[in-house]
Amino acid sequence: MEERHRALLVKQNPWWVDKEVKLPDFERDIINTLIRYVEYKQIIAVIGLRRVGKTILMKQMMQKLKALKNNLCYISLDDIDFQKYNIVEELINYFLEFSDKDKMRYLFLDEVQKLPNWPDLLKTYYDSEENLKFFITGSASLELNKFKETLAGRILTFHMPILTFKEFARYFMFDDSLKGEKSPVSSIIEFSSSKEAFIREYDLKFAGKKERYNELFESYLLKGAFPELLDINNEEFIKKYIKESVIEKAIVDTARLAGEDEKIIYELFRLLANSNARLFEILNLSSILKINRNLVSNYVNLLERSFLVNVAYNFTASIARQVRASKKQYSAHSSIVIALLDYPFDILNTEVAGHLVEAAIAGNLGKTSFWRTPQKDEVDIVLKEKENILPIEVKYQHYITNSDAASVLKFCKKFGVKKGVIVTRDMMETRKVDDIDIRFIPAWLFLLLDQG
Repeated sequence: MEERHRALLVKQNPWWVDKEVKLPDFERDIINTLIRYVEYKQIIAVIGLRRVGKTILMKQMMQKLKALKNNLCYISLDDIDFQKYNIVEELINYFLEFSDKDKMRYLFLDEVQKLPNWPDLLKTYYDSEENLKFFITGSASLELNKFKETLAGRILTFHMPILTFKEFARYFMFDDSLKGEKSPVSSIIEFSSSKEAFIREYDLKFAGKKERYNELFESYLLKGAFPELLDINNEEFIKKYIKESVIEKAIVDTARLAGEDEKIIYELFRLLANSNARLFEILNLSSILKINRNLVSNYVNLLERSFLVNVAYNFTASIARQVRASKKQYSAHSSIVIALLDYPFDILNTEVAGHLVEAAIAGNLGKTSFWRTPQKDEVDIVLKEKENILPIEVKYQHYITNSDAASVLKFCKKFGVKKGVIVTRDMMETRKVDDIDIRFIPAWLFLLLDQG
């Protein structure tokens, strides 16, 4: 192995020469889950959009491990010299030679998808080495490299999302009660034991800080996806950072891995961003882009697997009808739409804000559906967990009337559901309408609901 490769490896692992590594105190919620899986032999893979903090997460994980400094190794495959199979193999062997084989050794490979045939390399060491634990990260879905067969039974994959609003608020309010990374679906579906208890919880925990939370929520919509932007307020910088460091890089990575045309993928993403939180038709997109509809469908799938887009299906028991019907798509975060389309930050004072908020709600909830009938009755978001169903309509406005709840009421009556939610700008209220419990909840509060 060349001296310059060894020197670079030492530079990436400064603790080997007793240098201190300074990391942010702020930790993503997912770190608590990963810690629970350290004891298992399986490779831990963390995948997610660029710039969500995977590298910092890995280094924070390293500091939490009770291991000898020579038994910790970090290799960034962003470095072009380290994107060759034989060189990485030499680097790993160098680490293993000088580590303590009688104690657990931890090897972190960052941006592993940039290494050709990386699943074969990991499989070789996984099967032949004792006391060796792998952690890997990838910016595009690792499924693009079809690793599942090679590493079957040897890998556990975790998705690191963009910053949630709970994490964003915790950063600025120094409130550890906002920690927690479980899906909020259960608690939102079940609510509290009664609407009185729900209001009481709001009065005690949130009412006194509602102006601050609302201010933070608007800031979250503008820049809140990425940790490096937390303390930056310059509009031009924020949009340039997101466009160049996130969107363009993610599309280039995805196109390279899939062997597809990055320019067309980029234009498709612009079209989807322009219709954020709305229905889309593959045929229409095919006509606009002047390419085969099967190729458009493939590109939408690639954008989804690279975490730039989330696709929702119509709420129906028929899988065939879901596939045939129009679908709804959300960009991964409102700040991505704002950067890509160069919207001014005061876009939040226009009707576009409603679509941005709906996408934020859907994105924080994970996989959702929507409901739309041939008669154009529509509910923005439908959550389903086991037998529990909850319709959610986003009305990001100051004044809400019973007519704004009409579609939710129709849904509840059709499916025998007793509860529904209207997400508002600042209205907090509960109403009983035709024996159905409708809760009007500010968007910021909805995203702070107990995730237990």
